Amino acid sequence: MTLLSRRSALAAVSALMLAACGGSDNGSTTGVAAITKGDHVKGSENAPVTIIEYASPTCPACRYFHDDILPELTEKYVNTGKVKFVFREYPIHEPDVPAYVLAMCAGEDKFFDVLDDLFANQVGVVTAAQNGTLKGALQTIGKRHGIETTAQFDACMENREYRTALADKYQVATEKWGVDSTPTFIVNGEKHLFQGETSSADAFSKYIDRLLGEAAPAETEAAAPAEDAAPQPTQAGDDAGVPETTDQP
Repeated sequence: MTLLSRRSALAAVSALMLAACGGSDNGSTTGVAAITKGDHVKGSENAPVTIIEYASPTCPACRYFHDDILPELTEKYVNTGKVKFVFREYPIHEPDVPAYVLAMCAGEDKFFDVLDDLFANQVGVVTAAQNGTLKGALQTIGKRHGIETTAQFDACMENREYRTALADKYQVATEKWGVDSTPTFIVNGEKHLFQGETSSADAFSKYIDRLLGEAAPAETEAAAPAEDAAPQPTQAGDDAGVPETTDQP
């Protein structure tokens, strides 16, 4: 199956009529983001704080959040029942759709394992897309998570149910929440870009503590300056080194 270029808003979903939107300001939105079918959730159903992340597996800032911020938040808040973390796919580069379809094919119990693998091999996936060998790179990842044969992989890539689900999430993200870059967070119904209080583990923790009505933890010298350490968020339409080729799964 071929992927269209960025100009047609993420191939592989072409038949699903996705379209990138323009820029939008950070700030409050109306309504609380309800958990829906197809969301990938960690934490207690009754947690007082819900964090929804819209992310791309080829976005460097998303990998930074995944590797350097989320583990601390998970230990302090998700595992203790204070925060429910919800991951939603927001594909903005050509490899993102087949990468997410692969994770969905592996099954909900393995979704986060495949996501971990995709982020750990982000550079390799992007390089494979540049070289026209994305199918092989994703097949290698799939084999580690139960998608072992070429037939299984091809059937996975042709699964229109998963592609429709991705299109629906993309539409909600852009139309309801004004998402146009990754990562974007919806925290208890309020939209936040990857900046300020969401761009480091220390700042995000203080923000969550305020929502919980708890005293902020003491300052530590180990806290990294977010503006210097964190990659910039990726805008929908940024190529981030990913070519507009069609030689993809």
